[in-house]
Amino acid sequence: MFNKPNQLIFYINVLIIAFGALVALFTPFFVVGLIFAICAALLILDQFRQNKSAFTISDLRKILTIHDDGGNKATMTQTQMTTACHVDNSEYWFKNIRAIGSISNFKINNEQPDDQRKENGNYHVCMRIPPELKLIDGSDLMLTYEYQDAFTQNQGTLSHVIDDDTQHLHMTVQLPEGRAISTARFFCKHDGKEEALLPPVVTGSTKIETTVKNPKLGVEYCLQWNWSEPGLLKKLSSLFK
Repeated sequence: MFNKPNQLIFYINVLIIAFGALVALFTPFFVVGLIFAICAALLILDQFRQNKSAFTISDLRKILTIHDDGGNKATMTQTQMTTACHVDNSEYWFKNIRAIGSISNFKINNEQPDDQRKENGNYHVCMRIPPELKLIDGSDLMLTYEYQDAFTQNQGTLSHVIDDDTQHLHMTVQLPEGRAISTARFFCKHDGKEEALLPPVVTGSTKIETTVKNPKLGVEYCLQWNWSEPGLLKKLSSLFK
């Protein structure tokens, strides 16, 4: 939660609280010890406040729907209950959106983004927060966009990077009827390493889903699947859709 300098300050304040408590309990200087302990406790509270994320998300759901057997066309719907932690937050950014193919037609709450950027292959889209939204009390945000030629390979991946404190992450992949899932797995990436997580739930041969409670900040979660090769006629037909 804290970086190393902040960790040092935190531990120093904990020691000051302990010192103040000992002075208050076991010496005649009760008031002095109490003042030391209270001041250190207030500094810790302020430290937590300053390190708190700009936003918190109680529930985030990503649903990827692939519309054709060739994996050429797909849509993403991401809904999240989002709360601003500070009243002066004026914009919200959806970050780290990427794919093998192309991505287009971003919409936030069915409106065009107020700002859109692409850095190192990642898209970032922004919504200015209108006063009437009252995000400080929590509100549902919905991001949608379209993929083109992003899932044409035998292996596909839906991923999400945790940029804000999140309580629940749900990820769902809905595949077309014409190609069956052969295998599916769920894992996360952090510090350059992969960590296997509990296997996802596969329903029939076209739906994969998983849920994570309290996902870790800064970690990328990946729902990956392998599916059968589409037939030649289906490949040709997808070119003319």
